[in-house]
Amino acid sequence: MSKYISNIVRIFKTDVSNSQQLLIDEFNSMDTDAPGILTGTLSAPNPGGLVSFTSRVFDDPSGLDKYIAAAQSGSDERKKLVEDINAKCVSMRFRTVRIIKEGQYVGPNPPRIMVRNFIRAKQGYLDEVMRNLESSIDNIPSDRTRPTLTVSTTGRPGLLTLSIPFESLAAAEETFEQFQSTDGEPARKRGADITEGSIRVPFFILGNTIEM
Repeated sequence: MSKYISNIVRIFKTDVSNSQQLLIDEFNSMDTDAPGILTGTLSAPNPGGLVSFTSRVFDDPSGLDKYIAAAQSGSDERKKLVEDINAKCVSMRFRTVRIIKEGQYVGPNPPRIMVRNFIRAKQGYLDEVMRNLESSIDNIPSDRTRPTLTVSTTGRPGLLTLSIPFESLAAAEETFEQFQSTDGEPARKRGADITEGSIRVPFFILGNTIEM
């Protein structure tokens, strides 16, 4: 059975100065055995301040129900913390994705950066885009970091995400340059034909309980 990931996606107001610490406190206060990762960025194209992803991984869809139930039955102190955080945001959404291909991290030190590549498939081409991305991941040597490929199960259909952990921003940019130089012209052209576009956003890892 496929694994799932829940994402609480927040966009903070521009005048909030303590958003990172509030998110870390919330992440650490959640009573759950589901591993998770907390990331934040100021590089997203959205208007506003910090954009954060509070993500939890589940072995099957039933884990989503257990997680929501645990959040609803949390302590009054935690509920107040969540309310305070959401009041400092211009937007808060709960999204779920299904894992198509699980990745791996290879590096001497724990990752500090998570680069997310959001890819929107054109209507009728989702399966082809997924196959092409899976094939690209399979071609990465086993001793190298491989991205996790997910597909959205909420919101507008056709959104795929490649999530790639890196030790540093420098390592992320070096890998991006290598990818651009080795990606063949036919593959780029076909990708442009069957997708509406893509957005590449680096996030800083603020908290993590996932084994990588």
